[in-house]
Amino acid sequence: MRPTWAEVDLGAFDRNVAAIASSLPSGTRVIAMLKANAYGHGAVALARRCTPNHVAMIGVALLEEALELREAGIVLPILVVGPLSESQIRVALDHNVTLGVPGPEELVLVARVARERDVAIHLKLDSGMGRMGVVDTELARVVELLRASPRLRVEALYTHFANASDPRDPFTMEQLARFDTMIATLRQSGVTAPKHHAANSAATLRGITPGDYVRVGISLYGAEALDSSSAPPAVPVPIMRWRTAIMRLKDLPAGAPIGYGSTFHTARPSRIATLPVGYADGYDRRFSNRGEVLVRGRRAPVVGRVSMDLVTIDVTDVPEATAGDEVVLLGRQGAHEIRAEELASKLDTISYEVFCSIGARVPRLYVDP
Repeated sequence: MRPTWAEVDLGAFDRNVAAIASSLPSGTRVIAMLKANAYGHGAVALARRCTPNHVAMIGVALLEEALELREAGIVLPILVVGPLSESQIRVALDHNVTLGVPGPEELVLVARVARERDVAIHLKLDSGMGRMGVVDTELARVVELLRASPRLRVEALYTHFANASDPRDPFTMEQLARFDTMIATLRQSGVTAPKHHAANSAATLRGITPGDYVRVGISLYGAEALDSSSAPPAVPVPIMRWRTAIMRLKDLPAGAPIGYGSTFHTARPSRIATLPVGYADGYDRRFSNRGEVLVRGRRAPVVGRVSMDLVTIDVTDVPEATAGDEVVLLGRQGAHEIRAEELASKLDTISYEVFCSIGARVPRLYVDP
C-alpha cells in the first residue's frame, strides 16, 4: 500500500469533546457537527465516539450524511441543517432524523407531511447571515403555516453567526439582538419553542449565548476557531496527522530543473526527495515552491510544481534523510508542527477547506493510543 495516509487520533477527539462539554453552563448541550465527512476526518468513526454524556445530537448538512450514520448503527439524535425536498423529508422522518427547516418553502413541504404524522423540527431564523433561514418579513407566513399544522411542533429555534470568529466585530451582538427580537415576535403570535441555539465553535469559545445547544464543528478537530491574535487560546488540540514517505532520492547539480514547467532550478548541489502524494490527494498545487514539510523533525521546502501524484522536496539540509523516511504534510513530528492554519495561510483560505480537501484516496487511519 502507498505510504500516504491521514492518522486521526480518536483519543484526542474524545478529549476535545469532553473539554468543550465541560466548559458549558449547566443545561447547555453539544451538537457535534460532523458534516462533510466530519470536515474530512471521517464521520462514522467519530460519530461512534460521541456519547450521550457529552453530545446531545450530531449535526450534518445532507440527508445522505445522516443516512450513512444511521446505516452504521449510530443511534444518537441527528439534525440535518441543509434543505430537503418533500421525498427527502419523508425519508428523514422514517430514519428518526430531525429536520432543520431553513425557510418557509421547506416549511410548506413539512406541513404537508405533518398532515399524516407528528413532526418535530428545528426552525432556522436568519438574523443577518443572508443565506438560509426565515427573515423578518416571512414570520407572518411561518406563523400561519404552523397554526394550520397541529401535528407540526417547533422543537427549537436557531440561527447562525456570520462573524463570530472575530472578537472585535460587533455584528455578532447585532445578530443576537435580532434573533431575540424574532423569537419575541413569534412568541407574541403564539409560536414558541422549548429550545434555542445559535453558537458555533467561535461563539462557544467566546462564551456568547450558549443557549440550550452549541453547534461545535471546527473546534472538535483541534483547529483554531478564532481569527484574532487577541482571542483567547483554544482548548482543543489537532486530531489529524497527514503523512507520507520518501520514495526516491537523487543528487542533482546546481542549476538542475525540477518538475513541470521547470519552475525551480537548484541553486547548489542538492538532494531531492520525491513523495507519493499530489494534488489528486488534496495537497494543493499552490504549495508549489511555497510549501514546507517535516522530515526527521526538521522543515524541508517543496521545490518544483506539485504534480497530480508526486511532490518533490529539498532535503539537502537534512543529510541523514533516506528512502522510506516519514514525511509529515500536516501535523506534528518531533518538536515541530505544521498546523492547518499554516497551510491555509499559504492558500489564502481557512483550515476548514484544508481538511475537506484531503481526498478520498488518502486512507484515514484511526489510532486510539
